[in-house]
Amino acid sequence: MKLATFDGGTGQHVGFIDGDEMVDLTAADPSLGTMIELLERDPKVVGAASGSAPRVLLSEVKLCAPVPRPPRFLAIGYNYAAHLEETHMERPTRQAWFNKQQTSIIGPGDPIWIPAIAPDEIDYEGELGLVIGKRCKNVPNDKHAVLDVTAGFTIVNDVSMRDWQTLEPGMVVSKSFDTHRPIGPWIVTPDEIGDPLDLRLRTYVSDDLRQEGPYSGHALPLILASAPPFRAVVKAVSSPL
Repeated sequence: MKLATFDGGTGQHVGFIDGDEMVDLTAADPSLGTMIELLERDPKVVGAASGSAPRVLLSEVKLCAPVPRPPRFLAIGYNYAAHLEETHMERPTRQAWFNKQQTSIIGPGDPIWIPAIAPDEIDYEGELGLVIGKRCKNVPNDKHAVLDVTAGFTIVNDVSMRDWQTLEPGMVVSKSFDTHRPIGPWIVTPDEIGDPLDLRLRTYVSDDLRQEGPYSGHALPLILASAPPFRAVVKAVSSPL
C-alpha cells in the first residue's frame, strides 16, 4: 500500500493510492486527519474508513510530505559499506545520530531555497527513509525485527550546505536549513517492498542521473538496534554512493 498526505483544495488529508486514484481516508473518518494519527490507529478502523472513503483522481491533488511534522526526524551517516570504502573510513562502533529540524521538511516538487549564506555549495543525496510506526526500544539486530516496527519506506533528499558542514561537528545547521529536506511522494508499506536491502536507489538532477547503487551492504538492522526509543519517526539512512 502507498500511504500519502495530500491536498485536494480543502487542506491536508491522508489516504492511500489505488491505481490512478487517491482514496481519501480523512473525508471518511476525520479522526484520521494526519499520517501520525493514521499510523497510530487500529488497522480495523482504517479498513472501515477505506470502505466508505471517497476517491479523487491522483492527478487532481497536490502530494505533500508524507509525514509533514514528525515528532522526531533522525539521521545518520557512514552506514553503507561502499560509501565507507570510497571515503576510506571505517564503520563507527557506535552510531552517531543527529536531529533534523521540522522546518526543513517539504513535499515532492516543492522549491528548495538556495540561501545567500551558502550560494555555491548546496549538495544533494538521495536516501532511503524509514517511517517507524511503533514505539520501540532495544530492537534486536535483525532485519525481521526492524521490519516489524517499520510502517514503511519513503524517499528523502538530503540537501546539505557543504561549506557550513565543515564548520560544525553536529551538522544541524548544514543539513536542516528551511526546505532542505524534501520527502515523498508517499510511504510504501513493507509488504510491497520485500527485502529493503534489495532496493536500488537512483538520484536525478533535472533528468540527469547523478547517483545509482544498491542498498545491499547497508547496516540497516544495526542502525535501528542502536537507536533511542521512538514512534512515528522519519529516519533517513545514508546514500549508497
